[in-house]
Amino acid sequence: DGWVISGDAQSTSVKPDFSGTGGNPDGLISAKDDVTGGVWFFVAPAKYLGDNSSIAGKALKFDLKVDKVPTNPFPDIDVKLIGGGVTLVFDTPNNPTEQWTSYTVPLTAAGWKVGKLSGAAATEADMTTVLKDTTALWIRGEFNEGPDTGSLDNVQWGVSN
Repeated sequence: DGWVISGDAQSTSVKPDFSGTGGNPDGLISAKDDVTGGVWFFVAPAKYLGDNSSIAGKALKFDLKVDKVPTNPFPDIDVKLIGGGVTLVFDTPNNPTEQWTSYTVPLTAAGWKVGKLSGAAATEADMTTVLKDTTALWIRGEFNEGPDTGSLDNVQWGVSN
Protein backbone atom coordinates (compact mmCIF):
# COMPACT_ATOMS: atom_id res chain seq x y z
CA ASP A 1 0.00 0.00 0.00
CA GLY A 2 3.05 2.26 0.12
CA TRP A 3 3.58 2.65 3.87
CA VAL A 4 7.18 3.21 4.99
CA ILE A 5 9.04 3.29 8.30
CA SER A 6 10.71 6.34 9.84
CA GLY A 7 13.00 6.00 12.84
CA ASP A 8 15.05 3.22 14.36
CA ALA A 9 13.46 0.14 12.79
CA GLN A 10 14.04 -2.21 9.87
CA SER A 11 17.81 -1.75 9.93
CA THR A 12 18.70 0.01 6.66
CA SER A 13 15.29 -0.48 4.98
CA VAL A 14 12.36 1.92 5.08
CA LYS A 15 9.96 -0.79 3.91
CA PRO A 16 7.85 -2.53 6.54
CA ASP A 17 7.43 -6.29 6.43
CA PHE A 18 4.15 -7.56 5.00
CA SER A 19 2.40 -10.73 6.10
CA GLY A 20 -0.75 -12.06 4.46
CA THR A 21 -1.71 -13.79 7.72
CA GLY A 22 -1.94 -12.79 11.36
CA GLY A 23 -3.70 -9.50 10.74
CA ASN A 24 -7.09 -8.46 12.01
CA PRO A 25 -8.41 -10.54 10.21
CA ASP A 26 -5.55 -11.08 7.70
CA GLY A 27 -2.80 -9.03 6.13
CA LEU A 28 -0.62 -6.67 8.19
CA ILE A 29 2.54 -4.62 8.06
CA SER A 30 5.15 -4.70 10.79
CA ALA A 31 8.63 -3.50 11.66
CA LYS A 32 11.31 -4.64 14.07
CA ASP A 33 12.90 -2.12 16.42
CA ASP A 34 16.65 -1.54 15.93
CA VAL A 35 16.97 -0.52 19.62
CA THR A 36 19.19 2.47 18.87
CA GLY A 37 17.35 4.88 21.14
CA GLY A 38 14.92 6.55 18.75
CA VAL A 39 11.20 6.05 18.24
CA TRP A 40 9.90 4.64 14.98
CA PHE A 41 6.65 5.30 13.11
CA PHE A 42 4.59 3.91 10.25
CA VAL A 43 4.42 6.71 7.64
CA ALA A 44 1.35 6.89 5.42
CA PRO A 45 1.56 6.81 1.61
CA ALA A 46 0.47 9.58 -0.77
CA LYS A 47 -3.21 8.54 -0.87
CA TYR A 48 -3.60 9.95 2.68
CA LEU A 49 -2.05 13.31 1.76
CA GLY A 50 -3.27 16.46 0.04
CA ASP A 51 -6.64 18.17 0.49
CA ASN A 52 -8.50 16.19 3.13
CA SER A 53 -10.89 18.98 4.14
CA SER A 54 -13.85 16.75 3.22
CA ILE A 55 -13.07 14.39 6.13
CA ALA A 56 -13.02 17.07 8.87
CA GLY A 57 -15.12 15.90 11.79
CA LYS A 58 -14.69 12.25 10.93
CA ALA A 59 -12.05 9.85 12.30
CA LEU A 60 -8.85 7.93 11.69
CA LYS A 61 -9.20 4.28 12.73
CA PHE A 62 -6.48 1.63 12.89
CA ASP A 63 -5.38 -1.49 14.76
CA LEU A 64 -1.98 -2.00 16.43
CA LYS A 65 -0.28 -4.83 18.25
CA VAL A 66 3.19 -5.56 19.59
CA ASP A 67 4.96 -8.91 19.78
CA LYS A 68 5.21 -8.72 23.58
CA VAL A 69 3.61 -6.67 26.30
CA PRO A 70 5.90 -3.69 26.90
CA THR A 71 7.91 -4.26 30.08
CA ASN A 72 9.35 -0.77 29.96
CA PRO A 73 6.78 1.36 28.08
CA PHE A 74 7.35 5.05 27.48
CA PRO A 75 5.08 7.96 26.57
CA ASP A 76 5.41 9.51 23.14
CA ILE A 77 3.36 10.88 20.26
CA ASP A 78 1.02 8.16 18.96
CA VAL A 79 -0.29 9.94 15.86
CA LYS A 80 1.19 12.93 14.06
CA LEU A 81 -0.58 14.98 11.37
CA ILE A 82 1.28 17.70 9.47
CA GLY A 83 -0.02 20.18 6.95
CA GLY A 84 -0.18 23.85 6.08
CA GLY A 85 2.81 24.58 8.32
CA VAL A 86 1.08 23.09 11.40
CA THR A 87 2.01 19.89 13.25
CA LEU A 88 -0.68 18.25 15.39
CA VAL A 89 0.06 15.35 17.75
CA PHE A 90 -2.23 12.91 19.55
CA ASP A 91 -1.69 10.61 22.54
CA THR A 92 -4.04 7.61 22.59
CA PRO A 93 -5.40 6.55 25.99
CA ASN A 94 -3.71 3.13 25.99
CA ASN A 95 -0.79 1.29 24.42
CA PRO A 96 -1.22 -1.82 22.26
CA THR A 97 -0.72 -5.33 23.61
CA GLU A 98 -0.01 -8.73 22.08
CA GLN A 99 -3.64 -8.76 20.94
CA TRP A 100 -4.96 -6.33 18.36
CA THR A 101 -5.94 -3.00 19.91
CA SER A 102 -8.33 -0.80 17.92
CA TYR A 103 -7.99 2.97 17.94
CA THR A 104 -10.34 5.74 16.85
CA VAL A 105 -8.70 9.18 16.61
CA PRO A 106 -11.00 12.14 15.94
CA LEU A 107 -10.33 14.42 12.99
CA THR A 108 -11.51 17.33 15.11
CA ALA A 109 -9.43 19.38 17.53
CA ALA A 110 -10.51 17.20 20.49
CA GLY A 111 -7.46 15.67 22.19
CA TRP A 112 -4.88 17.03 19.71
CA LYS A 113 -1.94 19.23 20.74
CA VAL A 114 0.13 21.61 18.63
CA GLY A 115 3.73 20.53 18.02
CA LYS A 116 4.34 18.30 21.03
CA LEU A 117 2.38 16.43 23.70
CA SER A 118 2.93 19.29 26.15
CA GLY A 119 1.91 21.85 23.52
CA ALA A 120 -1.18 24.02 23.41
CA ALA A 121 -4.53 22.40 22.73
CA ALA A 122 -5.30 22.35 19.02
CA THR A 123 -8.14 24.48 17.69
CA GLU A 124 -10.60 23.62 14.95
CA ALA A 125 -8.74 26.19 12.80
CA ASP A 126 -5.51 24.18 13.35
CA MET A 127 -7.24 20.96 12.26
CA THR A 128 -8.76 22.69 9.23
CA THR A 129 -5.32 23.97 8.20
CA VAL A 130 -3.73 20.53 8.52
CA LEU A 131 -6.52 18.68 6.70
CA LYS A 132 -6.65 21.22 3.85
CA ASP A 133 -3.03 20.46 2.92
CA THR A 134 -1.95 17.25 4.68
CA THR A 135 1.73 16.51 4.05
CA ALA A 136 2.29 13.70 6.60
CA LEU A 137 0.42 11.13 8.69
CA TRP A 138 2.53 9.09 11.13
CA ILE A 139 1.36 6.30 13.44
CA ARG A 140 3.70 5.17 16.21
CA GLY A 141 4.91 1.56 16.05
CA GLU A 142 7.30 1.38 19.02
CA PHE A 143 6.12 1.26 22.63
CA ASN A 144 8.91 -0.47 24.57
CA GLU A 145 12.45 0.58 25.58
CA GLY A 146 13.88 -2.65 24.27
CA PRO A 147 13.62 -4.94 21.27
CA ASP A 148 10.10 -5.35 19.94
CA THR A 149 8.08 -5.64 16.77
CA GLY A 150 5.03 -3.48 16.09
CA SER A 151 2.25 -4.30 13.62
CA LEU A 152 -0.38 -2.13 11.92
CA ASP A 153 -3.62 -3.15 10.22
CA ASN A 154 -6.99 -1.79 9.11
CA VAL A 155 -6.12 1.87 8.64
CA GLN A 156 -9.30 3.77 7.77
CA TRP A 157 -9.03 7.48 6.99
CA GLY A 158 -12.04 9.80 7.15
CA VAL A 159 -14.62 7.35 8.48
CA SER A 160 -17.55 7.92 10.79
CA ASN A 161 -16.81 7.69 14.50
